[in-house]
Amino acid sequence: MAKIVFLQLNQYELHGPQYIAAVLEAHGHEAALVVPGFEPDPVGRIVRYGPDVVGIGHSTVERKEAVLWASALKKHVDALIVLGGIDPTFYPGLALDPCVDAVIRGEAELSMLELMDRVDSGDDISDIPGLAISMDGELKINPCGPLIRDLDSLPFPKKDLYLGRYKQFRKFPIKGFLASRGCPHNCTYCANHGLRGLYPDPGHYVRFKSPEYLTSEIKSVLGKYPARTIGFRDDLFTHKHSWLEQFLPRYRDEIGIPFSCTARIDTMTHEKAALLAESGCYTCWYGLESANPDTREMILNRRMSNQAIKRGADILHSHGILTQSYNMMNIPGENIEDGLDTLRLNTEIGNDFVVASLFQPFPGTEILERLIKEGKIDNPDNLASRESLSYFAFSPFQQKDTDKFENLQKFFIIGNAYPRLAPIIKKLCSLPKNPLFDILFLASFAIYYGRSHRLRAWEVVYYNLRHVWTTYLAKSRFLPPEDNY
Repeated sequence: MAKIVFLQLNQYELHGPQYIAAVLEAHGHEAALVVPGFEPDPVGRIVRYGPDVVGIGHSTVERKEAVLWASALKKHVDALIVLGGIDPTFYPGLALDPCVDAVIRGEAELSMLELMDRVDSGDDISDIPGLAISMDGELKINPCGPLIRDLDSLPFPKKDLYLGRYKQFRKFPIKGFLASRGCPHNCTYCANHGLRGLYPDPGHYVRFKSPEYLTSEIKSVLGKYPARTIGFRDDLFTHKHSWLEQFLPRYRDEIGIPFSCTARIDTMTHEKAALLAESGCYTCWYGLESANPDTREMILNRRMSNQAIKRGADILHSHGILTQSYNMMNIPGENIEDGLDTLRLNTEIGNDFVVASLFQPFPGTEILERLIKEGKIDNPDNLASRESLSYFAFSPFQQKDTDKFENLQKFFIIGNAYPRLAPIIKKLCSLPKNPLFDILFLASFAIYYGRSHRLRAWEVVYYNLRHVWTTYLAKSRFLPPEDNY
């Protein structure tokens, strides 16, 4: 049977490789994971494993590093180099790069299984659904196959891929799970807009695991890797009330560990909140994005009123559940006053935790298509770099108040915690960028992250220092080393 190595260019536990690895191993293939930032000799480990396929999953900010790794590994392993993930899905032209053998688009379990079967048998791979490949210098993009409608038909994701190999994942007190796939909404800044259109059966885009399956999956993991809390990392965990009624009591009775989850705040009800609270939910995360209703509706396609947002947060608070909002700075058409209004709305709502990112026009999103048509993004191919595309650094989209937004983003957490500082923060937004602002942001983010995830003080220090080190100070560790093999 064939062997694959997943090469990962960030320090997070990702769900995609776990599902693919589980499917492949259920059919006799072998899978391993290499995270260069955690390996003393990543190339050496890949060479020793002797893979038939190297799968490099990456986001837009990791695109350049992915191609560099593909080029480096071509010198050392006789293996197909396959790119996958959200960025190659919408940027399949990467398959034309001479060091890339193929790109897999969309849900990859079945496509990768067929690829591995054909690699093992020596058969042609060019007609595999969802695959993009270079044929005589021309890009051939195959349509994606149907969605996996029954998530219970999949084996449990292979958590050992991460937790068995790296203590950084194994010892982390939060264990993450997915209850579902897909989102019913169509926000312009989200890739779900583009993903839904890839499949011949988009009406089945939102799918949930059965309560029995998900409960068994969680118990199988916790039996080997204990957790203090659970994080449900779905696009929208609270979407189906009927499913919550079936799953949450079972979770409470059979697992009973505190958990956090995502919600659409304007659809929150007392009935949902009561189910969540009774089953151990301590924090709900939701997208607020902007305090300006016109921005939310006309630019972001998020049709909800400020009153509905406040009402949903009040409902959660009334049941003892903390709220955390996601917010976006530098949205096209907004000015710094809009950003300050967003900060004020968070304090008025009483959100317990806040996160503010800078607007990113990612491939596959409707808003990027709109900005390109309007001539506001000159060269979308140049968006892919860690330096120019970072939630917490600066936005590649430039408008009149972008510099002020970048400063406000650094003070957003502090401003929510200490509303009386609002006049000072407004003045600081007009100052030139300052490394001290970044330090204050990182410190405030670390404290809020620890509180929102119930981490102990030493864990806050330890995990955030690791994050700062690998994300900001040691990015070169995620680049291929000098060719000395």
